[in-house]
Amino acid sequence: MEKNKKDNRNKEQEIDEINNGKEEILRITVSRIGERSLSEITEQVNDGFIGGKVSKVQMANWILKRFRDDLDDSMIKDIRGDHFDELMVLESILKKARETGKVPTEFKYLLQKQIGLDVSAKKKAKPALTENCINDVIQ
Repeated sequence: MEKNKKDNRNKEQEIDEINNGKEEILRITVSRIGERSLSEITEQVNDGFIGGKVSKVQMANWILKRFRDDLDDSMIKDIRGDHFDELMVLESILKKARETGKVPTEFKYLLQKQIGLDVSAKKKAKPALTENCINDVIQ
């Protein structure tokens, strides 16, 4: 509940800054494909719009704000999947292993398999027979 109030105050403050011309303008860099997409979107929005004209900067700001509002866990997962970097994962695991002095078990087995030391997981010991168990062959 408190977070929603804070988010609403932040959005109201952003709207006030935009309306009063106090919004600071920053630059970002996009690829040619991103710029082409932004241009096409802006053209589509402006085509037949007699109530004004939307600039690429306004369009980019609108898209980013709208995306932020609609961002959910599944979208975050998709973005992370599209930008997954195996080397960064390996570096992170190595850094953690150096700090703790331990390599995760699954990773250890994977490394052993990679160099041809297929060491199967240790088998669990079978529990000893007790008075409550009968070990007999039924025919």
